[in-house]
Amino acid sequence: MAAVEYHWIIMLNGTAGPGREQVMVGNHGLITRDPAVTTRKDIADELIASLRDAFLARTGTLLEDWTIANFALEPNKLAGEQ
Repeated sequence: MAAVEYHWIIMLNGTAGPGREQVMVGNHGLITRDPAVTTRKDIADELIASLRDAFLARTGTLLEDWTIANFALEPNKLAGEQ
């Protein structure tokens, strides 16, 4: 099966910093994967790791006790359509 381009949106709730403040972080974008060898869970795990790494790089603190507030992954059906 050929690779598919997906549009994704993800938001995580969690705590951060010594005061354990509640935070929400999110992002969106496009990702191309072969559905024959990559599961939806694989993609979600990859996006979560990327989002947590970006949060650490931006704030210098870990995103802890996180939960998924929103996750959507859909084929980018408009790509190439006119």
